[in-house]
Order: sequence, then C-alpha cells, then structure tokens
Amino acid sequence: MKFHILIFEQNMAAKVESVKTRILILHGFYDSAQNRQQQMRSLIRSVKDMEFVFIDSPFPFVDYGFLKSSDQSSTDQRYQWMSYRPDWPVTSYNYDTIKERFSQGAIVCVTMMLNIPQWPILPNCIKFIILVGCPPINDETIKPILETFNTQNQLPSLHVSGTNDTLITPEMSKIVLQYFNPSLAEFYLHKGGHYCPNDSDFRKKLKEFMQRACHS
Repeated sequence: MKFHILIFEQNMAAKVESVKTRILILHGFYDSAQNRQQQMRSLIRSVKDMEFVFIDSPFPFVDYGFLKSSDQSSTDQRYQWMSYRPDWPVTSYNYDTIKERFSQGAIVCVTMMLNIPQWPILPNCIKFIILVGCPPINDETIKPILETFNTQNQLPSLHVSGTNDTLITPEMSKIVLQYFNPSLAEFYLHKGGHYCPNDSDFRKKLKEFMQRACHS
C-alpha cells in the first residue's frame, strides 16, 4: 500500500492547485480507523491543505483482562498494534509517506526509527513524524537501543501531549522526547487530555511545524 503527495491539475483553467500533504494516521490501543477519523473530524474540516489517511491495525483487539480502556462499551471492531504476550508477534505496516500516531501507534513509529534487525523501517521519503500521547518504552530489548540511538540523522518530530492526560502524562511523553534530536524535535502541550487537539493554537503549530519540516 503506497501513499504519496499529489498535485492535482485543472486543465480547463490551466491551473495547478497547492500541494496537499498526506498524513497517515495510526490509531492507538483499543481503537480503529473509523473511530479515530470520527474523533478528528473537526481538525480534518479545519485544515484544507492536509489530507488524512486512516487505516486499521491488522491485529484485532484482544481483552487481556489486566489492560483497561476508558470506554469498552462500544460493539464496533477495535484493534491494537502489538501483543502484550511474549509468544505473540509484534509488527506493523510499512508506508511511503508522512506519519502521525497515537499512543500504541506512536510506540510502533519510534521502534521503526531504531532500525532494529528484522523489523520494518521508515521509508526514506517520509518527511516527518508526529507522536500524540506517546508513552515511555520500557521493553527490555528496545530500551537499551534507545539509550544508544544516534539522533543525528533523525526526522523532524512533533510530540503532542495534554496537560490533563491522566493516561499518558506529559512527563511520560517527555521521557521519549529525550531520545530525539533537540534541534529537530518539538514538544507541544495542549490543555486537554489523551487526544489530538483541534484548537486554533494547535492548528497554527501543526502548520508551522509541517512547513519547517517539509522545507528543511
């Protein structure tokens, strides 16, 4: 599955429209593409120069019992990006464009940046990543790699966290931030909880970050 930036031409008007940046969205734990798109509908409507592409993880949600979600009342199909059992594989999709990720999807993105042998890696044409509510990574295999990770060749990154996020607090997201190049990484703190904000300040920040990232 491939995604790329498109330029649409209007032949009758001999006019080329502005380029739309396509952002691939990976949902979090116990979530889905449909639910994430519904949650972000206001942001989608307010940023006309961006196209958001939503996909489901290939792994259906498994109720492990000890993991709790804020809302399990829905009967809609939900998904997860990784297993919490050591005998189940942990994997993700490969893509060819920009990425934005939530919680568990953010973990997948960070691990893909590490170039771990036998793991998928980020394609070269990706311009930046956005991590929303990214928790610390405490896996005994991955954490030592993070400690020695070379930050010099990283992509620009925007780390988004909510002041009232009680699930993944700002302090937890800042633990991941320390593994990124400080000259390329930005931290944005909004006033809400564990979600992607849609206020005017965030929309301005998002556009400014993308402009810098795409023209750096």
